[in-house]
Amino acid sequence: MAIVETIADLADRSGGPPRVVVPLSEALARQQHHVSLWTGRIAAADAAEILPDPALVDCRHLPMRRRFGVSAPDFSGMLAGFGRKPAIMHSHGLWNAASHAATSAAHAAQLPYVISPHGMLEPWAMAHNPGRKRLAWRLYQNRAVRRSAGLVASAEAERSSIRLWNSDRPIAIIANGVDCPATPPDRSQRDAASQRQLLFLSRLHPKKNLRGLVQGFAAIAADPAFADWRLLIAGPDSEGEQAMIAGQIDRLGLGQRISLIGPVGDAEKARLFAASDLFILPSFSENFGIVVAEALAAGVPVIASHGSPWAQLHDWRCGWHVSAAPASLAAAMAQAMALPAAERAAMGRRGHQLVAAQFGWPHIAARMAGFYQWVTNGGARPDFVDPGRRGR
Repeated sequence: MAIVETIADLADRSGGPPRVVVPLSEALARQQHHVSLWTGRIAAADAAEILPDPALVDCRHLPMRRRFGVSAPDFSGMLAGFGRKPAIMHSHGLWNAASHAATSAAHAAQLPYVISPHGMLEPWAMAHNPGRKRLAWRLYQNRAVRRSAGLVASAEAERSSIRLWNSDRPIAIIANGVDCPATPPDRSQRDAASQRQLLFLSRLHPKKNLRGLVQGFAAIAADPAFADWRLLIAGPDSEGEQAMIAGQIDRLGLGQRISLIGPVGDAEKARLFAASDLFILPSFSENFGIVVAEALAAGVPVIASHGSPWAQLHDWRCGWHVSAAPASLAAAMAQAMALPAAERAAMGRRGHQLVAAQFGWPHIAARMAGFYQWVTNGGARPDFVDPGRRGR
């Protein structure tokens, strides 16, 4: 099957979507599909990119085209000169000029396309700059969704959020995948560590609830039982959140217990997971939270908020799924930090089993390809697809 994946950019600073699109493209290619990944160019100052293996994926950085004062990758020109017509286009993201250009180009070329909102229709996300998004929905975004062959949600909660905005289109529930080692990482060295580390690793954005995390950590930091614990906050700044968090840390006098280290590369990320005893994602809203799966794959137990779809942490006994309120985060941190190291290690092994069973890329790519085949060729509906009102 000839597949085109599109995304605004592959910048490392863009967070989760590039980390999903690139390995998805590679995994589809390994299953003998012809995969092209089309994206926009980024400024030299932001030149760090997440790129696919060129032996597997035909990755194209498209020239930018300016229309109505807005620049977007020239998907129309790329489709016109691409040669044989692809079977389907998969557009990742909403609201931005690139996703609008991609879906418009596909519609004009009579090319079926599906959309992954990547959490951009979640209630918290819709409440962020709501006036601008409602205007965009009326002007173009609703039309793009209605014209699509279907949408992809990463979890049931995101499917429900999408349904609030569109009742007709099919929605496939396909989780984001993650690279997972065949065997659990050896974390025996952490048992003898004199310092304990709680890790947050994601974009520093208001929706991540870092202020609530710092407030919750402050509530337990003075307890002598937790004197050997420190909180490490890693990730790129977004919307000036790092300065806000740094100021909060200073006001609380926690500069010796909480560190802000900025963005990290993949090699450093692996080192941080290996050096951490717990991972926490306290977000108000996450359509999936790929970093939770990455932490579990590395054998690290996780505390995640109800804003993320990770109730499985409780079911698999590999973490905590709690309210995003500071008091709830503090209680979960205290419970997790008080456990013996051996018990946390056992939780980490169970977390690895969860990821290996449900979130490996070969499994995810096979489901995605099945959805592509169904929306283009028909046949029996996959059991992970909500057909929408028109399909019933």
